[in-house]
Amino acid sequence: MTSPALLSGASTASLLEALIAKFENGFSLDETDSTDGLSESLNVEIRRLAALLPRVHIVLARRQNTEPIINRIPSEILAHIFKLASTAEADAHPARRIITLSLVCHHWRQTALGFPALWNTIHLQEGAIHDFQFAALCLERSKEASLSIIISTLFRGEQISNFFSPYSSRIESVSICVPFKCSSHDVPRFLLSTCGFFAPRLKCLRLCTAMWGSYHAPVLPSIFGGDISRITHLHVESFSPFPGHSFGHLTHLALSSQSQYEKRPSMTEFLDLLEANSYLEELLLDDAGPSINTSDSRPPIHLPHMQFLTFVATLTERAVASRVLSHLQLPHLCSIRVHRDMDPSHLDELLPSPFPDDVHHLPTFAIVEKLSLRDDLKAFGEGSVRYSATSRQSGVSTSYRLRGSETHDMWPEAALNSFLHSIPCSQIRVLHLNLRKTASSFHADAWRILFGRLTVLKELYLADMDVSNVVEGMVTLDRDVKDMAILPELVKVCLIRPTTLDINVLLSWNEKHLTHERSINHTLIIVLDGHKMSSLGLEIPVCLPGNVQIYTAGSTFGDVPDHSFEEPEEPLFMTCPPFGRDM
Repeated sequence: MTSPALLSGASTASLLEALIAKFENGFSLDETDSTDGLSESLNVEIRRLAALLPRVHIVLARRQNTEPIINRIPSEILAHIFKLASTAEADAHPARRIITLSLVCHHWRQTALGFPALWNTIHLQEGAIHDFQFAALCLERSKEASLSIIISTLFRGEQISNFFSPYSSRIESVSICVPFKCSSHDVPRFLLSTCGFFAPRLKCLRLCTAMWGSYHAPVLPSIFGGDISRITHLHVESFSPFPGHSFGHLTHLALSSQSQYEKRPSMTEFLDLLEANSYLEELLLDDAGPSINTSDSRPPIHLPHMQFLTFVATLTERAVASRVLSHLQLPHLCSIRVHRDMDPSHLDELLPSPFPDDVHHLPTFAIVEKLSLRDDLKAFGEGSVRYSATSRQSGVSTSYRLRGSETHDMWPEAALNSFLHSIPCSQIRVLHLNLRKTASSFHADAWRILFGRLTVLKELYLADMDVSNVVEGMVTLDRDVKDMAILPELVKVCLIRPTTLDINVLLSWNEKHLTHERSINHTLIIVLDGHKMSSLGLEIPVCLPGNVQIYTAGSTFGDVPDHSFEEPEEPLFMTCPPFGRDM
């Protein structure tokens, strides 16, 4: 037997070992041991350890959670990461993602609860019967932070209005985005009942509500008491006229889904709206704009802060960009993008040009220096070909939708010729080509003519494409009828992962190019895909000229970045939700 003196000095490990031994020998805590008091002492120790054990687990877990690098950064940065993660998916409720993140550990939960701005997005969805309970939780945790309201249901309009009315002074953003399957012609009545409260701090308003059975443009009702004059970001879908609403502080304007209506605002009314908002930075017309058969004779409207214009034109609206741009005076740093919905069976659908004939008053067209031709991208979920002429700060581009199996060969070359008429080819210094699908549409003669127009071209890049026609158009170039050298300024030709390549023809052109009396040398760089080299059937000479460099893709190949086909960064406010679709 163990004496009480020995028991009092025993370690916790010894007590547990003694307890295990007693239980293995059939010991019961109900038995009494009057000689050494072991049973009573063990009972006391067990209760103490049982109380301490959860706390030990918590302390150890928190200690372990301090080890990861992400938990060593300031809480403000971690909260910002949470905010980015919560908005990664457009359809997901941001606050529900925050709850998921808060379950990771105590530190993350304290961070989530300590920043009210993480809970300021309230989303009422179609068919979600518990939205109001969860919304109440978000309103409580958001404290006094500004609120962003997203509504994607056509029901409970009055209930929604009454629910948000007590918090109207905190609301800065409202997006009513009703799913197309749930839309109807009765949307105006729903908006009137839903937006029946005053929102004095409202700055961002998005109304994406398609309507069925409406042949005449529906009128936007007087929402939020008719007082939304302080809005800076406005996106209106389907509604064409909105009388009773005045705007004078807009910086971002998006109008969409209006071409289905016979009567829309005239060019004069449209220009009046732009003229009243001289601080506009971004304008998106997605299948929308002034009526076709109207005009305005006033001088071009000066929009000194404009940064980005986007036009999405259907077949019936394919001239909207040209008509609107002819009435605008824009700054040098403004980028213009036109996406055209084409009929692949008719080449005449490429006319008129997406840009006005007289573009001298649009400085963007006069300063471009880089031409990019790409068809490895998607616009609105469909394959497209895009022609872009850009400078370091701005640019102009037009995209054409590739529909049908024959469109890759039918009209891309004609579309390019139409695009080139609008830009100063004599200023283009860099040409980027990434034509996986439409390369065969451009024959050697087409490339020969293009190279003849690019008189100051210095760099030529070709990526992931059949380069045979391009190389043929380049190697057959000779001095023109005036005995002037073709591509006299060319200093770099870079082929990145070509799908076909005649190395001997290319080296022969390189040698011929070097023999001309030139004041500057050029560099020929070829980056090959190691997995596809055998299919190319290349026999690379052992001795290469000093200006020829051949690398394998993935290696560090000098000063040729793998992202050399990226276009200049553009503002994202209008091209990403909530303003416009992903371009």
